[in-house]
Amino acid sequence: MINRSSELLQIARDFIKDKDLICAYVGGSVGRGEADQYSDIDLTVFTLTEVASKKADILYKGEIIQLETLHISELPNQDMIEVTPWDFRFLVEVTILKDEEGKLNELIKWATDYFHSDHGRKKMIEQVSHIVRERIESAFDCLKQQKYYSATIAAMGAWAKAGFLYLFCKEHSLANELMIPRMQSLEVYHTFKRVSPFNLDVNVLEVQRIISRFRKHLRNKGYSYNDVFEIHDILCERKIQRLSNKKEYLNLRYQMYGEALWLYFETSEGLSFEQYFNQLPNELQNDLSKIGFIALEEKNVKEICELGEELLKLSY
Repeated sequence: MINRSSELLQIARDFIKDKDLICAYVGGSVGRGEADQYSDIDLTVFTLTEVASKKADILYKGEIIQLETLHISELPNQDMIEVTPWDFRFLVEVTILKDEEGKLNELIKWATDYFHSDHGRKKMIEQVSHIVRERIESAFDCLKQQKYYSATIAAMGAWAKAGFLYLFCKEHSLANELMIPRMQSLEVYHTFKRVSPFNLDVNVLEVQRIISRFRKHLRNKGYSYNDVFEIHDILCERKIQRLSNKKEYLNLRYQMYGEALWLYFETSEGLSFEQYFNQLPNELQNDLSKIGFIALEEKNVKEICELGEELLKLSY
């Protein structure tokens, strides 16, 4: 939806118009030119001023801006990208709004060429493969300790990271919501659907309410991380509506599982998932179980790990 992307880009330009910035860009669906009625604005700005809070969600002209403010010294450089290219893959999808010195445009052109070079592609696959295998190793360690919740989460993390690599290498996309749809023709998709922790019988509206109740619980506990605030309920509602319209129900469960998992990572304070889960109210434990937070059997955990390895092979 080019018109929608253009509309949101203009809103982002209006937002930064009177701000003292060195450079700024929009990423996500708007940056890719793929925005729809449910899209928000992922805006990153660079300043000469140190900021205490780097991330904030803002309502502006009826749209949600997910704003990240960074010092100009945090702008990546070629050396950083060459060492860990996967960390900076988002550069291929951004639209520049402001670039006073032209450095951002120059960097993006170089990074795009590097990502598509044989060396850059090889380096990216090596980096992601290392992460995937670390997570697989973690899953097996958790199985030995009989921490089946943590083993399931680690295996799912390995599978997801490998899936995103496949999406980038084979489908040339960074759109997270496309990962599952784009692998539906693969055998790994059908196997994953069989062994995954997701219950497709849970009502879509109930999934939305569960995520909202989890956020409310964390706010009541005193957490003030950006992703805990109520505005993220609106973002989740939009994402659920988009995927429901497309009848992508497995994808919807996976996306909301990711939302809840990120909330755990932000608020766990070093606790394993088993410890964290046991401290939650029984009702919330039951809620989270419905959206994928279950302890899979050892054979299913191992099978998900194998699917991660298979996706790595398919990415070559």
